[in-house]
Amino acid sequence: MIAAAKKLPKEVWALGAVSLLTDAASDMIYPLLPALLATVGGGALALGVVEGTAELIASFVKVWAGRAADRGGKHGRFVIGGYLLAALARPTLALITAPWQAVVARSIDRFGKGIRSAPRDAIITGVTPAEHRGLAFGVHRAMDNLGAVIGPLMAAGLLALKLPLRTVIAFAIVPGVLSTLLAIWAVREHHDAPAPDRRAVRGEVPVVAKRFLLAVLLYALGASADSFLLLRLYGLGLAPALIPIAWLSLQLLKSLFNAPGGALADRWGPRRLLFASWCIYAVSYAAFALAPSWPVFWGLFLLYAVHYGLGEGAEKSMMVRLVPEHARGTAFGLQHAVHGLALLPANVVFGFLYTKRPEWAFGASAALALVAVVVLATTVDDVSGASSARVGC
Repeated sequence: MIAAAKKLPKEVWALGAVSLLTDAASDMIYPLLPALLATVGGGALALGVVEGTAELIASFVKVWAGRAADRGGKHGRFVIGGYLLAALARPTLALITAPWQAVVARSIDRFGKGIRSAPRDAIITGVTPAEHRGLAFGVHRAMDNLGAVIGPLMAAGLLALKLPLRTVIAFAIVPGVLSTLLAIWAVREHHDAPAPDRRAVRGEVPVVAKRFLLAVLLYALGASADSFLLLRLYGLGLAPALIPIAWLSLQLLKSLFNAPGGALADRWGPRRLLFASWCIYAVSYAAFALAPSWPVFWGLFLLYAVHYGLGEGAEKSMMVRLVPEHARGTAFGLQHAVHGLALLPANVVFGFLYTKRPEWAFGASAALALVAVVVLATTVDDVSGASSARVGC
């Protein structure tokens, strides 16, 4: 894996570093957002509106951006524009005086994410040899998740220096601008493909890719926010002071497993890795439901993080196999959108069941993951032929 990683194109590493800086900037702010909203009269409802609106906008933009990049052949421009927009919008949260202004700032930030995500994945696919694409996506996700570790640590350090909350949020412009400059460097030598004939790309997403998206949707509907894991830890008696440490440990574990998972997807086929990932997710959530204490629950983070490592790179690598080259941006846009659109109902249903009995919520998520495995097994073939092997939970 290490030898293969050294051979990855420089664009992959550069875009990974861009995501690391961007996530660091975003996660400097994300943990502080509830406290910031409280200073302007916003509570839990305002936080829900802010995050729900922002993610909903991003989901629709991802579809449009992926298709537009494919039809215009200008993936690099979308990537740079998306990172720049987010870098400028994010620190404006330090200036808000009312909750609605937070909705606007976060929506612009997520709009930028929506613009860049699918074209960026299309560039990574285009510059990476087919036999190393799983590893490329795994490395990118590893660096992205590492940014989620660095960002909160940066915020904690600045707060420890007694800097005001709004000043710390404003500091997010530094990694944000650096990520934009690095994105410009990363795509400067990327030659956009000529725009294809629009008649040739009409209905360009094959039926098998749509069936794959259905399986992803079923999985995503059971994949609630990881913040619920922290809520359960607190409910089992973990001291509040240790909650941030638990969060950082999960992000670090995810980052450690991403690259090995991507390399395995290249060796064994992404379909097999997705089987394994979703099965491990189901087992993890079933175990979460039965965990008797917070040390056991926290210990299960190791198993749960393995599912991220196996699945994040494999899911994108699988999509690449199912669509023609000229439709990669469109396909990635749909893939990102499916996850985004499922986020709200997944969290609402999980939250409702959690208020009844936490075991019901975790059990329902495990069941949906198993349904997704069945759909993947029965409706989606791996065009590489890896599907000929029987794989089960």
